[in-house]
Parts: sequence; structure tokens; C-alpha cells
Amino acid sequence: MDVDKNEWRLLMRALDEWTSQGKLDSVKAAELRQSINLRRTDSQQIAQYFFIVAISCTILAFGAIFIDDKILEKLKSYFSLSNMVIALGCAALGTVWFWYLRRTKHNFGSFSYEVYMVMGALLLLSSLVYICKDAGFGAERNGFLAIATIMLFGLSVFFHSRVLWLAGIAALVGWFGAFTTWQSSNNLFLGMNYPTRFAVLSLLILGATHYINRYKKLEYVQRLTYISALLLFMMSMWMMSIFGNYGYLDEWAKVRQTQVLAYSFVFGVITGYIFYLGVKHRDDNTRDLAVLFLLLNLYSRYFEYFWDSTNKGIFFLILAVSFWVVGRWIEKRKRFRRREHKPIVH
Repeated sequence: MDVDKNEWRLLMRALDEWTSQGKLDSVKAAELRQSINLRRTDSQQIAQYFFIVAISCTILAFGAIFIDDKILEKLKSYFSLSNMVIALGCAALGTVWFWYLRRTKHNFGSFSYEVYMVMGALLLLSSLVYICKDAGFGAERNGFLAIATIMLFGLSVFFHSRVLWLAGIAALVGWFGAFTTWQSSNNLFLGMNYPTRFAVLSLLILGATHYINRYKKLEYVQRLTYISALLLFMMSMWMMSIFGNYGYLDEWAKVRQTQVLAYSFVFGVITGYIFYLGVKHRDDNTRDLAVLFLLLNLYSRYFEYFWDSTNKGIFFLILAVSFWVVGRWIEKRKRFRRREHKPIVH
């Protein structure tokens, strides 16, 4: 159901009140919250795009500064600063920034608030980088990513920030990849290559989403966690359908592609089942992700088995028709939803 901002606030207060009075259980309340969509105006959409650009540029700026050690070394030598002094300075700035945001949160929109959260988190991550440099447990034992994961999840819960929770998931995935690489043998961790082990991690995260709703403080990230884990799972399964469970590219290149065909079949069955669940539960995100990866699976198999023997014009014609069909289907679904939610005037 699409509602404006005032209606959304009223419905959220009503759901909170009914939940606190015991008239509505938390699981059902979470389902109802997910079914209520905030209708955005064109100006709000444009503002969001600018905020996304702002976040991207800020992250790129910090990344460029930390990757280019020459800039940092020049600043350190010019001001005669130690790693610990820089760490304490960044920590102090980050703490003041978060304190200011907490006091003035009511002055910001939800999206702009998340942008400022990212800036504060980058300051604290900068502090953590220099602490790890002096402590000597950065790259080898993946200490930085482990601490960053805990810190980002903690900040997200304390400040009720979705973007920091998403950053925490990204840090967790990065730590898991680095840790399993460190502990791997012949590029395999417990007999699993990268796509396989990330598929297992995404299943663990998906399992955790079923327990998040039991904690009221985490209800706001349940949907975000579910979509992120589902996307990671589908991407991992897609990579498995191409590379199988081989540890090295040279090893994979020596086998016939038909030897990994079983992975493609399993990926297709799983994606079809996810599509069925999305339709059954009227979950548009789950359904659309399933459609996207079903198409990816089909096109990947085409490139593997038929690219050399099929006319390229026919392939791109099939590609165009399939995307047109999907686009028309999505458009019809949107029109149907608008008619379904349109108020009846007597």
C-alpha cells in the first residue's frame, strides 16, 4: 500500500501502539510494516539521487586518500604526527560528529541522516586503520575487518542507521573472504572455493533474518538483511554455475563445461523455487531478483554452449525480446497495483 508521509507516520504509530498493547504480535506487525510503502515525490527522488552521489564521492575520496600512501606520509612528516595521534584525532572528530547528529536528528530527513552517518563512520574507520597499524594486527590476521564489522553493527543499532548496518554486512563479507583465504589450502576452505563458501555464508545470514524480528531494536534492518543475503546467495550460486567448485582457474579451464552442468541445473531449480516463493508471498523484491537471475542463468548457458555456433543477430534479437517481455510484465504489475490501491469513490 502506497501512502504519503503523514499517513505513514500515523500507521507506524498505530502498529507500535497495538504491538505494545499485545493486540498484535511482532512478526505480524513487521509484515504489515513491509507492506506499507512511503510514496515519494519527484523532488524527493531527485534529492535521494544527489545524496547517493554524495555518499559515493565521499567513500571514493577516503579510499583514494588511504590507498595513496604518499599523501598520508607527506601530511604525517610535515606535521610530525604519529599514527596514534592521527587515530585519536579521527576518533575525537567522529565522536563529536555522532554526538551532534544524535542531538539534531529531528532536523534531518531520513536519507540525509544516513549520509551524515556514513561520514561519521568513515572518521572512526580512519581511526581504526591507524590503531591497527601501531598494534600490528591489520592484514595478516584480518583484525581491522573483524573490529570494523563489530563497530559498524554496534553503531547501526545505537543510531538506528540502515546504511551502517549495510556497511557492517559488507565488512562481514570482506572479513569472511579474507579469513577463509588465510585459512585455505590449495585455494579451498573446508573443500569450498570462493563462490561456494560465500553461498554458505549467505545462507547463514538468511537464517539469521528469521530471528531478527524477535528483537524489537533490530526490526528496522530485517528486510535489508534479507535482501542483501538473498542477493549474495544468488550471485554466489550464479558464479558456482560457471566455475563449479574448482580452486584455481587453470584447473577449471582444463575440464569440459558439461562437467559443471549440474551446478547450472541446481541454480535453475533454486531460482525457480525462490520465484515461486516471491509470487506466493507477494514479495516483489524476491520475485524480481529470481527473474533477473533466471535470465542470467539462461544467458550464461548460451554463452557457454551456443555462442560459437549460433548467429549473433538471432541471439541479440532473443535478448531484446526477452527483456521487452520482462519490462511489459513489470509495467502491468505496477498498473495492477495502482488500480488495487486506488480508493473507490461513490
